[in-house]
Amino acid sequence: MIKWGSYSFFQDAHVKSIHLWLSTTAFFVFVSSTDAGLFDPTGFTGRAGQPTIYRPASLTTVFHGQSGGVPMPQDAGSLSGTAPLAGGSAASVQSGVGIGGQGAVGTPTMPDASTWNAFSPPVGADPFAGAQQFPQGLFAPYGQPAPFTAFGANGPRPYRQGWQNSLELGLMPGSRVTGNAAGHFEQFDVDYDLAHTGPFMPGWMLTWTNQFRLRLWDGPSALPGFPGLPDQAYRFGWDFELETPKSGPFSVSFGLTPSINTDFENSLSSEAFQLDGRGMFIFQLDRYWSMVLGAGYLDRVKDRVIPYAGLTYRDDYWEWQLMYPKTTISVFLGNEALWAKWLYLSAEYHVEAYEVNTAPGPPRDEVELEDYRVLLGLRMDAAMYSWFMEGGWIFDREVTYGLGGGFSPQTGFIGRMGWRY
Repeated sequence: MIKWGSYSFFQDAHVKSIHLWLSTTAFFVFVSSTDAGLFDPTGFTGRAGQPTIYRPASLTTVFHGQSGGVPMPQDAGSLSGTAPLAGGSAASVQSGVGIGGQGAVGTPTMPDASTWNAFSPPVGADPFAGAQQFPQGLFAPYGQPAPFTAFGANGPRPYRQGWQNSLELGLMPGSRVTGNAAGHFEQFDVDYDLAHTGPFMPGWMLTWTNQFRLRLWDGPSALPGFPGLPDQAYRFGWDFELETPKSGPFSVSFGLTPSINTDFENSLSSEAFQLDGRGMFIFQLDRYWSMVLGAGYLDRVKDRVIPYAGLTYRDDYWEWQLMYPKTTISVFLGNEALWAKWLYLSAEYHVEAYEVNTAPGPPRDEVELEDYRVLLGLRMDAAMYSWFMEGGWIFDREVTYGLGGGFSPQTGFIGRMGWRY
């Protein structure tokens, strides 16, 4: 049994059978499909086995780079010449001055919005700013917004530097409860993040995220002698993620997240303060597969160490994150108007805790909410902004109090939607 401090890694990892079953099943389905030739890179017209090897370090940015092997659409417009652009792909161009004496080069013609291009939506302007082009409208400097995007013209951009916003809403309708409570339990979530990404020192990137969480609770009814829940709770967190961009076969990512979690009914005590941490090592196995090995510490009612480990796969059409605590399988559906469309299935382990007033019961206590989630979603990405909608089931739900007792909401529906810009 592997030990981490005073914790048993496998005992406290909370790797429950349902999540392992989902991850393992997805992996073997993929391996079987690969053997059958379903994901053969030469099986798609125009790919011709072109590599897509760029993999940044962070799990949150690992799939943000543009592929160097995305094929040019056949209906990209009439050609008066072609020139090789970023990643070795060719872009349709209008007649103009050649680059280095090779080919006629002008402004790439915009392809039809319905053609395939997984990592470069046709237009990517900030929704709150004008679509001002860089000189000649071809290339945007690394780390700056690209108001104009042509197929194959912009290279890998795993990090969007500067300020970024994220707003997400979630609803878990009333579910009957069992244990030391009666009636139904319902929850409404509001999550807002304001993040800034930029260079920290040579070879490192730092992402600083300000986090706000609002939880609105309805029910359940407390039984005599056992605690209940307040109407709302809040979380204010600051996440600091330091990582090395993917520039070789090995990279690392570290994160530290202090936070304040309370219902503000009384003065804060030590139970309101939490400090989480994580560390991951990413190994590139080949041009499609990477392996992630790491662990995270969660400061909750019951402190725990969980694995951050698994495999990731990416080509021009599929993204597989076969990971714990969150597994996501995504498929690219094509471009439509300003959007790149993705369909995805995710399975996630989730746990959060707050210092709250309980009635009846002791005046101050810490409550922990733990569950598993399986969600089917649609994501629309326009480079500088995106939105998603997802729905599914939440199960294995446990609400535990630090001073003892708790209840278990039954399996129920969960719906979420969000915007990122």
